[in-house]
Amino acid sequence: MQLQPIARTFALLLAAIPILSSLLCAQQPMVLWDFNQTNDLLRATSGTATLAVLGGLRTAPASGLGSSDPSTNADFALQLTGFPKQGTGAQSAGLEISTSTVGFQSVVLKFDVRATSTASRRLQVLYSTDGQTLKAGPAFTLNGGATFTNGLTVDFSAIPEAANQPDFRVRLVSDWDGDSYVGAAGNYSTVGTWRIDHLRLTGVSSGVQPGDSESENSLLPTISSQPMSLQVPDEGGALFRVAAKGAGPLGYQWFLNGQLLSGATRQELRIAQVSPDHLGLYTVRVSHAEGSVLSEEAALSLLTDPTIRPVRVEAVPGPQGSLRLAWPTRPGSTYSVLRSEGWDGLTTVIATGVTGGSLIETPPAGDQFFYWVQVQ
Repeated sequence: MQLQPIARTFALLLAAIPILSSLLCAQQPMVLWDFNQTNDLLRATSGTATLAVLGGLRTAPASGLGSSDPSTNADFALQLTGFPKQGTGAQSAGLEISTSTVGFQSVVLKFDVRATSTASRRLQVLYSTDGQTLKAGPAFTLNGGATFTNGLTVDFSAIPEAANQPDFRVRLVSDWDGDSYVGAAGNYSTVGTWRIDHLRLTGVSSGVQPGDSESENSLLPTISSQPMSLQVPDEGGALFRVAAKGAGPLGYQWFLNGQLLSGATRQELRIAQVSPDHLGLYTVRVSHAEGSVLSEEAALSLLTDPTIRPVRVEAVPGPQGSLRLAWPTRPGSTYSVLRSEGWDGLTTVIATGVTGGSLIETPPAGDQFFYWVQVQ
């Protein structure tokens, strides 16, 4: 008689096993972009991941009507424009997702797409399980027109390296169909556009917890000093730095507002003269053979004080390598004199509180130098 309660409990546990098993094997959401946050299109709606624009494409919100996004209010999609010229840049322009799949296996990517008739009809999927080496996934042939093709699916279940991967990347890029681009429903043109909506990654729980993975916890690079936000005068200089540690040589890639900056692959990012095109949020991805980490965002903005403005100076060579710097003055003003090495080099303040309109400077040996003053 005393065994009956135990037997009844055991029977309940046996009955629950299929339910628990189905829950463990079910696809669970990892990260989602619905693109309805038009003030920050590339930020994930839920989950943690980075979405970057490749190939210098321009982004804008566009109607998401007809996609599988369940939103009935402010339904938008991400529109991509400015694709490469015919016969150039195959697999270079599109989107890149960077995320960690630690805790998940059987990873699946789904998205909706709408292509205009002159956009490339071939969408190639590329992926990386080490953060660097890209491999070819499936390719999709897009139909041009005014409707979305919903639920395009890329199943990474058969790729063990995609599971519990701290540096997993997927690219959706335009590609040649043969030896050139082919339009989705007509002749290819750079004015063609893609719209992407309801972009999401799902996976099955693997039971691995973040921090359990040695590769995620101890072998990834670590950022010891994050880039700092800057406020500079119009046409002033800016310098972003990051400090990181990790085994082996480190690589760096800077982004502006989520878009990859071509050639910005050093520990420092230097801007000799800031213009409105440079303003926004900067991040840098630090990587090595075992994976990568993304820095915090650093904002670049202009000083709002209208009395601070840069003025170019005249530099006249003098004896023994010296220069005589001269600039126009105005009553009651003081000046700070700045120098940059090369057009995009490091900006250095060489004098402050100058009351006159000239200064003798002997620059160090090296590259060509540029000078200007800030009027205060």
